[in-house]
Amino acid sequence: MTAPASDWRRVLAEVWIEGQRLSAVGPGDVSVHLDHAVHLAGLLDVPTSAVDLGSGAGIPGLALAGLWPSSRWVLVDAARRRTRLLSSAVERLGWTDRVQVVHGRAEDLGRDPVHRGHHDLITARLFGPPSAAAECGAPLLRRGGILAVTEPPDPVEGRWPAGALLPLGLEPLEPRPGVQRFRSVAAPQARFPRKPGVPVRRPLF
Repeated sequence: MTAPASDWRRVLAEVWIEGQRLSAVGPGDVSVHLDHAVHLAGLLDVPTSAVDLGSGAGIPGLALAGLWPSSRWVLVDAARRRTRLLSSAVERLGWTDRVQVVHGRAEDLGRDPVHRGHHDLITARLFGPPSAAAECGAPLLRRGGILAVTEPPDPVEGRWPAGALLPLGLEPLEPRPGVQRFRSVAAPQARFPRKPGVPVRRPLF
């Protein structure tokens, strides 16, 4: 196994620049993604176990793994080229003992008894409609765990209707700039998540 990178921030920047070539990261200065992760980390407790939905090039999952060296992560993405990039990055960083890369659908992960109801934190950035992030994230949370979803600079009012979140067992917390957080207060209904693709095609709200 590769020794842990002493300068993991530099390695992440190189990974994200490569991600731009794969269209897994948007154009521009990649350092903004680390800045966002630092902002997010300041709003959350350090998790024991976390999942990054639609991880892409590991934004924010890999950055949070670096900021929280005691945490364990599952980075899940449905695109093979992105999970290859992630796996290479995890190997370079020497984090294979605590960061797992999964090529697959978040809906399937939420039905896996190894992961359902197990994790302290779920992160989602550009995962899809708000309801898809909620539906795919909620089943993975233990009671009291947090779902943190990256938000646009000026989110539309009513984007997260509290009543629609009840079947998912989620309670919205006070929003912060660029981030909406939810606490798991009950187990989601057994029908969630629905089959792969359905949360996006037929959103709950």
